[in-house]
Amino acid sequence: MSTVSIAEPLDITQEKIFFLSPHPDDIALTFGGLINKLSKEDGLLQKKPVTEVYFSVSNYTTNHLDISTNKRVIDVTSMRFNEDIKAHTDMFNKWSNFRYKTSGFYDAPLRNYEGSTTAGGGPAGTFEDFRQQEIEIYQTITASVKPILRQDNCAAFILLANGSHIDHFVVREATLKAAHDLGSQAKCDIYLGQDQPYTGANPADAMVEVNNLAARLPSNGLIPMSYWIDKEHKVNLFETYFLSQYDKSYIPALDNVDTETIYKWEKSTYSQISPHQKCNAEYCRW
Repeated sequence: MSTVSIAEPLDITQEKIFFLSPHPDDIALTFGGLINKLSKEDGLLQKKPVTEVYFSVSNYTTNHLDISTNKRVIDVTSMRFNEDIKAHTDMFNKWSNFRYKTSGFYDAPLRNYEGSTTAGGGPAGTFEDFRQQEIEIYQTITASVKPILRQDNCAAFILLANGSHIDHFVVREATLKAAHDLGSQAKCDIYLGQDQPYTGANPADAMVEVNNLAARLPSNGLIPMSYWIDKEHKVNLFETYFLSQYDKSYIPALDNVDTETIYKWEKSTYSQISPHQKCNAEYCRW
């Protein structure tokens, strides 16, 4: 069993910054503390970070009204886009300090995907639950991430998929596959963050996905970096902007977290990662 090394100080100096997000709101919830910290201390605002939101067409709000009419899907998708753009403008101080892209994949409810319920309310899953739709999305994201990972002086931030939300899992595994396939051609550093509110709501399970990933890598393939955050700023960001996703149960989960931890994947081990244990098909094996 591989182990995770002792935590190192936060050290993000790359000039090209990418946030690869399953949904609108995931970057603010998971990396909001990091962005606030780097914006104040590290010249992040001059780097024009890029956020890519993959599952950006949505019918999901916390009222759980499952009606997929044209109007509701358009209204919810537009609402979530507006919420996330406004939150990004707050995080980066100005609209011109970041770029924002969407891929337009349908989120799990719109794909009629069913799985066990995660702490955040979404459906969970792994490769054993993939249908042809998830396979095609996974392959498309893998191909789209490769040009990012080829860039020098680059940092890409993804979610660990704590809670195993199927959409979070797809983005994580597609990024891991892209890095593996590129091997030494991948110049970009990959950092994995602890999904919120899943991690704060289930602190006893915070290390499950970290340990699972570490077991697929050589010793010390993951380097943790922990840092204090302004959690009041992060909670306020969520409460102010994400009205369609607001749930009172999220607040204690966010308020429990005084620090964030990200895990840097050691570049020299990209090509050495093992396939996921639940993958029994050619598309996700190597």
